[in-house]
Amino acid sequence: MSPFGTGALGRVVRSGVSRRRVQTVVIALATMLAVASAVVSGSLMVAAAAPFDHAFDEQRGAHITAQFDPAGVSAERLARTGRLDGVTASAGPFPSTAFRPVDATGFPLPTLALVGRSGPGGDVDRVELKSGRWVDGSGEIVLGSSFERPGVGIGSVLRASDAANAPALRVVGFASSAGETADAWVTPAQVDVVASRGHHPVTHQMLYRFDSADTGRQILAHRAELVSATGSGALLGTRSWLDTRRAANQGAAATVPFVTAFGVLGITMSVIIVSSVVSGAVGTGLRRIGVLKAIGFTPREVVLAHTAQAMVPACVGIVAGVGLGNLLAVPMLAETEAVYGTVSLSVAWWVDVAVPVAALLVVGLAALVPALRAGRLRTVEALAVGRAPRTGRGRWAYRALG
Repeated sequence: MSPFGTGALGRVVRSGVSRRRVQTVVIALATMLAVASAVVSGSLMVAAAAPFDHAFDEQRGAHITAQFDPAGVSAERLARTGRLDGVTASAGPFPSTAFRPVDATGFPLPTLALVGRSGPGGDVDRVELKSGRWVDGSGEIVLGSSFERPGVGIGSVLRASDAANAPALRVVGFASSAGETADAWVTPAQVDVVASRGHHPVTHQMLYRFDSADTGRQILAHRAELVSATGSGALLGTRSWLDTRRAANQGAAATVPFVTAFGVLGITMSVIIVSSVVSGAVGTGLRRIGVLKAIGFTPREVVLAHTAQAMVPACVGIVAGVGLGNLLAVPMLAETEAVYGTVSLSVAWWVDVAVPVAALLVVGLAALVPALRAGRLRTVEALAVGRAPRTGRGRWAYRALG
């Protein structure tokens, strides 16, 4: 059943939509493309807004990544530092070391920070697997996603060093840590094997989140508490999340203005296109409005009928545009994810809600303004809008109705 009923108003709306097929198709297509552009643009603007902060919050990144000397403090004492004042969550201690792996061709990779973890989850630094799986035994390694390249993929074998007896490590996955707490991960037992063959010391890594860590002064205060709790000389070094965020934002700074500009331009063009097309379509029906008024339609019914004739194809275009926009946004967000190094991005749910609502408002206003103008005209004036000079003649003729 028509939402406008089976009366005269409903028949006028259905007749106008079916008879003016070209205008109906143009409105639907223009609205679809405009909405799709706005969905993609809005999604990119959301992705470009503080990408590191979104990823860091999603993964519950560590505010302080601390390295401790196992000879200076026991694992049990380190675990108790998670109950210090101001600490809201902690993880570790994890064995860690440095190593420089060599790929199958003998080419050495950069020196990597290797951490032993039994799983990617936890209260702090929930490492996100980009592909593959997590390590579940010796001889396996998960690399940071930035190291994936031709020749280094899932199934590739790396040697822990260029030494003849260096252990082989098969790549089983690629992952990302927003706080950059490590470059690679293995099982805790594998760290000792790699360190012994590579002659690198094993340290203990602790990860902390605090109730207040927004300034350098707060970070220094928390670091001093860790030194006090673990004893002199046990703390080898720390890394603040503020330094990591600064480096990440500097890397993305060159692309954020372009992404934002594209988003604003796309939304602006969407508004212009929709309003222009709909206004033109309604404007060409002014004489038909005069005819309807002549046969007894009230100004309110006339305005409603012609506004609805624009809204019906626009609604179809909006629904199709949201679907098309989501399909187009997926590969573009994947590229944005690769640029920013953030967690997996998707179209924000509120973009899929806000864009259709905004499009309905734009279409409604674009159709309503000329319809209201014609509704205020007297019947004779509305009919006179359709008069046009015939080419080569001095006489005037009315255009065909509808």
